[in-house]
Amino acid sequence: MDRRYLTDVAPLAGHILQVDFVSGARLLLDMKPHLDSIRFRSLKRPEVWKSAETNGVFVRFGSVELSHDELMTMAEQGRRAF
Repeated sequence: MDRRYLTDVAPLAGHILQVDFVSGARLLLDMKPHLDSIRFRSLKRPEVWKSAETNGVFVRFGSVELSHDELMTMAEQGRRAF
């Protein structure tokens, strides 16, 4: 079974991650609140941040990996903050 949720990912200025979904939806996820955590600290380095890629299910920045479900959870948490 070939599951694909994501079509493209782009690391934008200001640590905003643009994620495009197969549905045509686009998510702009502010990663700044997460950059001080051990898991995401390496994303502060420009070369790591710019390395974002997707295989359709995960977003990868070298060894840092985010699943489609995790991206959605992070987006929901960010929305509650407003």
